[in-house]
Amino acid sequence: MNKGPNFFILLTVLLWGVAGFIDKLTLRYLGPNETFVVRMGVNAVICLALFFWGWPGVRASVSAASKLPVLLVSASLVLTMAAVFCYIKALSSGEAMRIVPLSSTFPLVTFLLALAFLGETFSLAKLAGTMLICAGVCLLAF
Repeated sequence: MNKGPNFFILLTVLLWGVAGFIDKLTLRYLGPNETFVVRMGVNAVICLALFFWGWPGVRASVSAASKLPVLLVSASLVLTMAAVFCYIKALSSGEAMRIVPLSSTFPLVTFLLALAFLGETFSLAKLAGTMLICAGVCLLAF
């Protein structure tokens, strides 16, 4: 059975929604720095386990790849970690119902970068949809 992108988008939304709730709940017991370190530490352990034992062929594929994809994945990891740190810091001093939706406006940045550097096609409908989503998120947050 082919689980297309809609299935995985739904799972992403559900998982991120629950994760945001759990992040805010965690901040009742730990500070933002501790929350970040524990979150990233557990993430690292899980990822290393998957890398070494979880998915056959992953190590071989990564070893055979050129340096560029490994550097790109590393850059994405560093940026994701920095974003999670900033998100947790914001969440620690603000309402989850405000911070989580505002942090979800990142598709606008992806939209602009994809247009500028990946050669993806521009349309007014894509721009309008992205702007409406961002505007809706901002309305929820304020």
